[in-house]
Amino acid sequence: MSLKERVGFPKPGDRVLWIRFGAFGDILQELANARNFKIRFPEVHLTFLSRLHYAELVRVQPYIDDILTGYKRPIAEWRQTVQKIKAGRYKWLISTQHGGTSSLLALFSQVERRIGSALWYIFFSKLCYHISLERWDKLYDINVFDRSVPSIFATKEDRESVLAHIARLPEPRLFAAIGAGDPWKRWPTERWIECLRPLVNEGWGIVLNGHGPEEAAIGRQLESALASDNVLNLVGALDFGKMSGVVRYCTLALGNDTGPIHLAALSGVPTMGLFNHSAPDAAMNLPNVPWFRELRADDHIREKKSAAPLKNLPAEPVIKAFGAFAEEFLPKAFAWRETGAVGAR
Repeated sequence: MSLKERVGFPKPGDRVLWIRFGAFGDILQELANARNFKIRFPEVHLTFLSRLHYAELVRVQPYIDDILTGYKRPIAEWRQTVQKIKAGRYKWLISTQHGGTSSLLALFSQVERRIGSALWYIFFSKLCYHISLERWDKLYDINVFDRSVPSIFATKEDRESVLAHIARLPEPRLFAAIGAGDPWKRWPTERWIECLRPLVNEGWGIVLNGHGPEEAAIGRQLESALASDNVLNLVGALDFGKMSGVVRYCTLALGNDTGPIHLAALSGVPTMGLFNHSAPDAAMNLPNVPWFRELRADDHIREKKSAAPLKNLPAEPVIKAFGAFAEEFLPKAFAWRETGAVGAR
């Protein structure tokens, strides 16, 4: 009997739980994967498990039937999450978490069929399949990693709530994701100033996006240095839903390797990302988005990754690359975006 025959196929009405706790960019990529799964098996009931922090953005995606919130740690929260999963009576569990606590979560959930791969533990069951999503994708002909159309949507309410802020900016508008969770992924503030100033002078509207006190300080520095009414500093001002609304009014996006860049690209916004080195396809999938372009610092400077090459990346190659990017995508910048989140809650 083949592996496909042993695993079986999800049937209409089957309750499926898709697990990804974080981080923001990973959540967005897994939502895109889950969307493709739902297209392949439209009659299943698909629930997405993530941390509470991401629940509202997940909840409004039209291909998600339900949202479950939970945590891998501490142990008390882990136990509560196990109980929530058991109460959901799911027939399928799909986990893209690779750690031991997630494997044990799958084990104690007692879900009948479990798909995933883990570094520390196997999923401990003859009906549990220790295979990667890539292999599972081929088994079921799901095309789970397809990124040919936008997969993240904003509600009408979130779009309308930010329109008054965005409407005062001229077009074209640039969504500038200036921060990143890891400091070595951040392009220096002075380089951002060099890159954005010519755009401001050319009449672009600039939306500064980020979160947290460090990025708020960077946002204030950029706002002060650029000194233009065409710059809108929204660093720290947006939850994920409103951020999703903002990107839909922006023409192009530029930013570091950070969650909001995933959001822009997966929302259908032509996006250019700045990376220390080549973004791993399995983790990012952004190179598979037709409207995404990547600039790697190690193509322009000789330092190794450990030397934080993005920190040493000059503004000139970014300005040049963005110019070519804008020339390619400005004429068709809104071609991939829908007017609204059809079916969103």
